[in-house]
Amino acid sequence: MHPNYADKHDPVVQTLLGSGPILKINANQRYATDAAGAAAWSRWCAATGVDSQEFVSHNAVPCGSTIGPITATRLGIRTVDVGIPILSMHSARELAGVADLHALTRVAQTFFAS
Repeated sequence: MHPNYADKHDPVVQTLLGSGPILKINANQRYATDAAGAAAWSRWCAATGVDSQEFVSHNAVPCGSTIGPITATRLGIRTVDVGIPILSMHSARELAGVADLHALTRVAQTFFAS
């Protein structure tokens, strides 16, 4: 959550830098994550011992999208939208927690090893 734009974020579900990688969820399918993908992500995080966060857009504020929904539809494969929380996305200076990147790498290694 960007502290200068708190009203643009969901008031209940807020991601924090340094608290683990995020799973992006959107009821309007702006992200590719579905229930089965979310369950798989949760299993990989648990197997790795990594805490994960969920990112949910504020319902009253339009959000962007990712290439995930298009990729999943065209390729017909299970897709989850995951990443690390960052502050000031698409700005000249983005800020992220290094620990989040390391945690995401560990979960990816668990996924590819299974």
